Amino acid sequence: MAAPRKRILRKDIRQPDRFMVLTGQLLEWFKAYRTQLIGVGVTVVAVAVVVMGWQYYRGYQRDLAFQEYNKALGEYREGSYEAALETFRNLKGRGEAPYDAIANLYIANSYIALDQPANAVETLGSDAAAGQDGFLDQVALVTLGLAQEMKGSCEEAIRTLSRALEQKGPMREEAMLGKARCNTTLGKTQEAVDGYKAYLKEFPEGETIEIALRVQRLEAKTGKSPEQATQ
Repeated sequence: MAAPRKRILRKDIRQPDRFMVLTGQLLEWFKAYRTQLIGVGVTVVAVAVVVMGWQYYRGYQRDLAFQEYNKALGEYREGSYEAALETFRNLKGRGEAPYDAIANLYIANSYIALDQPANAVETLGSDAAAGQDGFLDQVALVTLGLAQEMKGSCEEAIRTLSRALEQKGPMREEAMLGKARCNTTLGKTQEAVDGYKAYLKEFPEGETIEIALRVQRLEAKTGKSPEQATQ
């Protein structure tokens, strides 16, 4: 049997609606704090605009840096070293961290290609092997060592290339050959022979007629036969 429906009394009708009461209270609160709320809202909007604007600007700058890097790389590969040098300088001036080290290396190599080793040495300087990356550290040191060798500073080149050999990377072959050449230039014949032999032991596929003849000539200067030199 269905329960009798509750009668709605006149007293119940006169009760204020809860939703209307809450809405009224909210409006009163807004009126009381309207100035503060408007100020907070403006601040929030301003901060959001600044953040979005900064993100857009940084993205735009990164896109420009990427385009400039590709342009400079193309110029370098085409042998347009003067143009590449200028473009890589502009790229470095943008201050985009991911490109700083690589731009420096290409600037130094452009100077080397233009037969300006002193400028290459100045470009790399004490920044070589700054600890950013094992591979880039070694490339920077070998590049610096080669520039020092070209400049005629073989003592410095040997120290730099020795540091390169302490780094992990694929440039050991170039570093070992550079050290051997510099020892030869400095008249350190036995060190040069030892360097070439260490190179040939580590890189047997690198044994060419030219290097074999170098070793023979150097061994002749030491007064040792090839058999004695290997003992």
